[in-house]
Amino acid sequence: MDGTLVSFCDFLLDRTQYQGGLWSRMDVADSNTVHDASAAALGFYYQSQYALLMLVRLRTDDAAVAIERLDDVEIESNGQSLLYQLKHSIQENPPPVTLACVALWKTIKVWIDAIPLVSLADTRFHLVAVGPVPDSSPLMALCDEETDREPLLNAMLEEAQRVVAERADDRVNKVSLRHAARAKGCEAFLALDPTIRSSLLKRIFIKPDEVTVGEIPAELSRHLHLMPKEHRLRAAESLLAWWDLQVVYTLCGKRDRVVHRSEVEHTLSSIIPQLDEDKLTADFDMVSHPDDYQADSMLYRQIALVGGQPSDISKAVREQWRAAHQRSKWIREKPQLRSKIAKYDDKLKESWSDIHTRMVENCEMRSPNEIASMGLDVLRWTHDFAPKEVEPISSSWSGHYYVRGTYQLLAIDLTVGWHAQYLTLLKE
Repeated sequence: MDGTLVSFCDFLLDRTQYQGGLWSRMDVADSNTVHDASAAALGFYYQSQYALLMLVRLRTDDAAVAIERLDDVEIESNGQSLLYQLKHSIQENPPPVTLACVALWKTIKVWIDAIPLVSLADTRFHLVAVGPVPDSSPLMALCDEETDREPLLNAMLEEAQRVVAERADDRVNKVSLRHAARAKGCEAFLALDPTIRSSLLKRIFIKPDEVTVGEIPAELSRHLHLMPKEHRLRAAESLLAWWDLQVVYTLCGKRDRVVHRSEVEHTLSSIIPQLDEDKLTADFDMVSHPDDYQADSMLYRQIALVGGQPSDISKAVREQWRAAHQRSKWIREKPQLRSKIAKYDDKLKESWSDIHTRMVENCEMRSPNEIASMGLDVLRWTHDFAPKEVEPISSSWSGHYYVRGTYQLLAIDLTVGWHAQYLTLLKE
């Protein structure tokens, strides 16, 4: 495995504390199940992919994003700092965000700690959750920018005071202290200067019922308006693959911590021409192979079994060279074509099998010379008729050399052959 990816996996599975509140070493210490490890990894993966989604949603040219710096996700846009705490869940019914929610108070503590590092007037704080905010909760005020937040402030102060008071009672009674996970957040909220506390609350927003990590590709595709609808999901998936690598590089110090929107736009512009796989061009039509080119020896041996002429050999070598280079170019420039190429190989093998099986059935009571001649007809079928009879690899494809040459590549692998007993006769 690549060293960068090893480091990334270590980062995911061996972090001391995940600041977003999704998990910590303690959260997974009591369980070795795959489920727990998957949830933890998906939590961080959600940060990465949500950062790209937000960068695309904002649509501001100067937007830039950093992950795991001041917050889970940090975005600079139009002179503002947008900080995001993400609360992902793989539960079918994600837990709601309430005043008694541990995630809320852990997030409050993270933001209070960040206040000395930001300009409060130019910063907006976002709590992103895949779960809902109950309609009756005072936190609904944070879902609407225009709602009066004074009632919420009073409710939060009351909740924080209750937590602190109950822990004080527990100390007096010498029992285990309650609300350990929320205590630091509640204490920090109460300790804030009232003016700063009010100012902070005015800049906090909750985004409930957000997409989960599995829904992000489809959501991202809905924002790619400048391309045909049928291409958007594939474009989103390709963009996410590029993005994942950039995030790894930011965390490993292989690139700047900040990724700019312009980088995303540039990458997207390079993805667009590659989307329509049906528009495959015949890059090697009429291109000659080097004079000293020698094909794999199996190509010559297959043809020799059926008494092929020099013209049969020269055609086979020429088309094999063209097809091999065409396949290599496609895979190098469009790795997603690998599956398409493999499926088309299967189609070619099926068409060959229909011809070859019938020929084998007709070989009974035939002389060796007749059997070889019938095999030569199969070889010449791949050159003269197969390019017209077999459906092309794409609707726009017009280069006959690909079918002809691919049959030679398959013959080199002994996947197809010309003689009725080619496998037996060529067995090493």
